[in-house]
Amino acid sequence: MRVAILGAGELGATLARRLAEREGARVLVLVDANEGKAKGKALDLLQSGPVEGYDTQIVGSSELPEAFEVAIAADPPELEGRSSRDAADWTRALVPRLGRGLLLVAGDHGPTIVEAAVRAGLPRERVIGSAPLAWTGALRRCLARELGVSAPDLGLTVLGLPPEHLVVPGRSVTASGLPVDTLSSPALRRAIEVVRRRALGPVALATAAERVLRALFGPPGTVLPTWAMLAGEFGHRGMALAVPARLGAGRLQAVVEFPLEPVERIAFDNAAQKREEGR
Repeated sequence: MRVAILGAGELGATLARRLAEREGARVLVLVDANEGKAKGKALDLLQSGPVEGYDTQIVGSSELPEAFEVAIAADPPELEGRSSRDAADWTRALVPRLGRGLLLVAGDHGPTIVEAAVRAGLPRERVIGSAPLAWTGALRRCLARELGVSAPDLGLTVLGLPPEHLVVPGRSVTASGLPVDTLSSPALRRAIEVVRRRALGPVALATAAERVLRALFGPPGTVLPTWAMLAGEFGHRGMALAVPARLGAGRLQAVVEFPLEPVERIAFDNAAQKREEGR
């Protein structure tokens, strides 16, 4: 598989290394307007391959390659410090160059890029954002600390518009199979408040993007929290929010919808309203 990573900054380079170490691509192309930077990062990663034990071909360029299966929006310099409107304009210019490729959004402006790509003609099953999985990981870590348990033993999912308007369905939160409320009812609220004050770093974002990409090109059936365009699911249409999605066979298979408790429904609708106001 050929993967083009848009942006050779800290996120782009970290993601390239994660994919190379996992052998998640045959060819990685770091694309950055600063071609010297892209080539320098690519050479550094390429030379570390024999030490780390990977042989992925990694190159740097200022242009998208002619053929690729996946483009990953990491940290392109064109979006650094720019507004959502700028991100939408950038996405509309990008879509015609994607061909039949898939667009994965790993960095900032996830909902904006997903929405703009679909409106520009990219089918919704070929555009997805991975940051909600990173927010889920952050929340699991905070909740594990609150409960004094191991983070891998926790199950939960994140909906809405994290971090400020994240929604956590109570029935999804378990610790070793037990409902968290049976262990400590305020623990989840405290963990959510901690996560809302945090920002995601490049390692967390890169790890989430690599995991989503692996699920996309694995057997159908893996369900992960993602940015996805809604088409009526959870009562909303024409906007991208954090929702669980079934992935596999190179595309988003479906948004997984399930009943929400009344208070969760209100919180999700509030997140949708904030998304509408922010566009």
